[in-house]
Amino acid sequence: MTAANVTLHHHRWFETERQKELWDQRADAKLPEHLSPFSVLVAAMGNYWLPGCREAADAMCKFAWEQGYQVTLWEESDCCFNPYDALGTMRNKAYMKAILEGYEYICYLDNDVMAEEQDLVKLMHRMVPIISPIVRYSDGANHGLGLPDMEGGKGMALVSEIVLSMLVCQTKVFLPWALTPFWDNAIGSDESLHFRRLAMAGHRPFVDTDVVVVAQKPPTFPLKDILKDRMWEHQQKWLKYQAT
Repeated sequence: MTAANVTLHHHRWFETERQKELWDQRADAKLPEHLSPFSVLVAAMGNYWLPGCREAADAMCKFAWEQGYQVTLWEESDCCFNPYDALGTMRNKAYMKAILEGYEYICYLDNDVMAEEQDLVKLMHRMVPIISPIVRYSDGANHGLGLPDMEGGKGMALVSEIVLSMLVCQTKVFLPWALTPFWDNAIGSDESLHFRRLAMAGHRPFVDTDVVVVAQKPPTFPLKDILKDRMWEHQQKWLKYQAT
């Protein structure tokens, strides 16, 4: 008997018919297999929800669950001493939880984001490692960012970096950093650093311009404010020096 005549036994049991259907769809499409296709940990950064945002997150998770996906909405505990100074730690804890518990995806979600119920499913079904919706701000301003000004309804766009208000990643993206935290806390470790680090590992983020969410609060740039104060101090010292 040659190796070509050997049939290897492969029998997989599923909890529900829907789980079998999801697994078969992925296998038939020659897409990467996963024990629980499209399972997702929605990791909220804290529990300081702005009005309506928690309800929107619940509806988004419920919609995904109704499609047959295993979903958890998890509020990561606040580790910050000063505002935002330990967000990196919180994001690291969240992806470690997602990997340890076997989810295929993690969705980072800020407490001020208002998403539609179908947004999470749409983003996951793009089947790319890192993806974000267009994030616009409730005041209509772009706050110096390019993302709010992107034109909607144009499909997928490959970009260099994005804001982290709502970010959907396959958990395997973070496997190289399973023992070494990926997200930094220090002021200056902004999105450009983290997405440059991802680029070094071969990952570039996408924006799905067909999905638009609204952030209720404008972005904060603590380093920008510090540099502004530092520049003012240097200007005062220079003026004092010239006066002597």
